[in-house]
Amino acid sequence: MSKLFQVSLFVPGVLLIVLLFAMLPALIQADPMNGGLHLMWGQAFSKIREYIEGIWTGQSFHYYAGQNELLFWEQIGNSLKVTSFYMVIGAVIGTIIGVLLGIYFAVSRAGWLMRLMELFGALPDFVIVILLQFIVVLVAMKTGVVLAKVGSFNHNEPAILLPLLSTIIIPASFMIRNVALHMKHTLTEDYINFAKSRGLTKGYIIFHHALPNVLPFIKADLHKFMGILFGNLFIFEYLYNLLGVTLLVFVNAFGMHGYQYNLVVNGILTFLLLYAAVYLLLRLMIIGWEKVLTR
Repeated sequence: MSKLFQVSLFVPGVLLIVLLFAMLPALIQADPMNGGLHLMWGQAFSKIREYIEGIWTGQSFHYYAGQNELLFWEQIGNSLKVTSFYMVIGAVIGTIIGVLLGIYFAVSRAGWLMRLMELFGALPDFVIVILLQFIVVLVAMKTGVVLAKVGSFNHNEPAILLPLLSTIIIPASFMIRNVALHMKHTLTEDYINFAKSRGLTKGYIIFHHALPNVLPFIKADLHKFMGILFGNLFIFEYLYNLLGVTLLVFVNAFGMHGYQYNLVVNGILTFLLLYAAVYLLLRLMIIGWEKVLTR
């Protein structure tokens, strides 16, 4: 099967999965009398048909926020900017810090610090967010100094520092463990010992011999890294009160007019496009590192 043919099947396949996934709340309905669950196949597939038909009329891009009917294209721009800002910076800086600290832990004897990092990285995302907010509140109560905003109280003055720290710390902990593991293994290879015997400096060996052979493993694990970064995005946006893509969808998915299938489909597709853009950015960054380090 040619790569072009695979790509031509991939896009419709993703669209079909999104359409089917978004119809689940319409498919599974609870009986108001006894609370039993029923599968409403006709109602569910009618949502898909209405969405496809509404693409040509533009109705598929309308949704309700309370009693107000809004156009998805007019509202998603600001939400996409918010989510993109934190996800791009978190992904790039988290990757850079993860690679550098992973190298440090691989060549240093600070095993206790590495174990502490692993323990911190094992904490759920929402615990890390709440812990950061608690520290800020505790410092403010003890000293009167507010280090950062614990959340966004309005769109004009959003919280920046704590959300950025969260999006950097959470994926960076995975990258540190991953890089340290592969770097330790790479440093035991014969070609590394040969490079040492030639009198090459430690830094040159690490960055021009070992790291180029670790970067392919980093590329292979990018989807895991991205999964950690994007996995709990709704919890992240909810706890910091950031009106991003996922919060826009979850807050309005069930409104006065019932389940808004169109909004959910459009929101998921926007989320997937952002995921693809950040993934491509990280992949190009790593490829760039490979080009520079292997010269």
